[in-house]
Amino acid sequence: MSFHEPSGVAFENISLETAPIAALILDLDTTILAANAAAARVAGCEPGRLVGARLADLVPAFADRWPALLAASRAHGDASDELSFDAPAGPRSLQLVISPLAAGADGRERVQAFALDITARKAEELAARARAEADEQLAARQRLESLGLVAGGIAHDFNNLLVGVLAEASAVREHPALDADTREALRRIEGAARRMAQLTRQLLAFAGRGQLATVPVDAEELLDDMREQLARAIRPELALALQPGAGVSIVEADPNLLRQIIANLVSNASDAATSHIAVTTARVARGAAPFWQLEVADDGPGIDATTLTRIFEPFFTTRPGQHGLGLSAVHGIVRRLGGEIEVDTRVGQGTRFRVQLPIIVGAEPAPRRPSEVVPVAPRLAGIRILVADDEPSVRATVRRLLERRGATVVLADDGLDAEAKLREQPFDLVISDVMMPGCSGYDVLAIARATQPGIRVVLMSGYTEKLRGEAGEDEPDAFLEKPFTAKLLDTTIDEVL
Repeated sequence: MSFHEPSGVAFENISLETAPIAALILDLDTTILAANAAAARVAGCEPGRLVGARLADLVPAFADRWPALLAASRAHGDASDELSFDAPAGPRSLQLVISPLAAGADGRERVQAFALDITARKAEELAARARAEADEQLAARQRLESLGLVAGGIAHDFNNLLVGVLAEASAVREHPALDADTREALRRIEGAARRMAQLTRQLLAFAGRGQLATVPVDAEELLDDMREQLARAIRPELALALQPGAGVSIVEADPNLLRQIIANLVSNASDAATSHIAVTTARVARGAAPFWQLEVADDGPGIDATTLTRIFEPFFTTRPGQHGLGLSAVHGIVRRLGGEIEVDTRVGQGTRFRVQLPIIVGAEPAPRRPSEVVPVAPRLAGIRILVADDEPSVRATVRRLLERRGATVVLADDGLDAEAKLREQPFDLVISDVMMPGCSGYDVLAIARATQPGIRVVLMSGYTEKLRGEAGEDEPDAFLEKPFTAKLLDTTIDEVL
């Protein structure tokens, strides 16, 4: 196999036998009429073994593409395609170019083919795509972590401010001298404050700072209890199918947060669905461990690739009037419960959200607590209480609520101020914020127990979680999640004292 420069300037004959690029002459049925050494190296055999074989047999995927490739070469003079196949030495990728040849002595039409081995280039392209995807996933995680820090800080500060709104409104509403209109107005204020508190809980759940008081929960039983709630939560024209299939599945979870996962996913599906929503459960295995799987599927328009990368970001939403916190809260809760969440969606074919939580093998669900009637709060006359918080509105509200019951209240601006007062004065009870400048609520707890044995300590936090100090440190007698109502403050103090 050789060629000459067709112009008037002639090149020295160059043999394709020793050329580094694979060269073939093919019959129209892809039978190999001639092959050089480079083609044999690509195929992993001797050149003589290629001659007489059909390229379509050696590379099965090539058979379906050959007619179009041959037609393109006849129309345009040449045609190219990429081929991938399993050679004896391993997977190979080729860039193939074919062009017609003049008919041979026997009058049969032939084709010349040149193939460039691009296996290394394709491998590098795959590696580059993998690196780009890994970089994008890392960047997405970093964005979520950064947003989580911001969201957590906003929710913490907002919860502090809501203490004054919720606690004051709930306390004043109980005053017997109020007329009906004033009482109703206070009820609406309290209701709005509770809804605002729910939004901050969703922010904190996304940030990984939500309260996590876990107990063994039968996930299937909890889902069954939510049937009526979920039916009311979706649009009336939609059909809701609940199909539990996991059997008894005990997971370690906060029941309220598990309900929030289910309710948020169904609410999200309701916004997207066209006619129906399916909620199914199953027991699946990941490695050797069993997991409870919850799947919420809708028949809506699906999620495009750009939106899919941002669906767990707080405040991101494609629906007018929505706050964009539901899915971010679900993501944060699932992550804290040691589970996984994944999304299967195609544009025009609906969306499936799958949540998997680890099952505790052999565990029994925690008994349900019976509802209790909260008695009228007794007087606190003669009780000295130290209230420590760096937020002035929280100090003022808690002080007023305690003094209405007859307690003697001393205020501390921060942890260091609380420490000084504990060393100077006796107290029956300390109510302290966790996060304060100078020293934390756990530092105040340790100082209180060291200086005044037997003293009771209640910690409170706008992060709605039981923040802990170092291992081995004391735990408080109770924990208050901000914002709280006057009744919850009263109940907590009575239980502690």
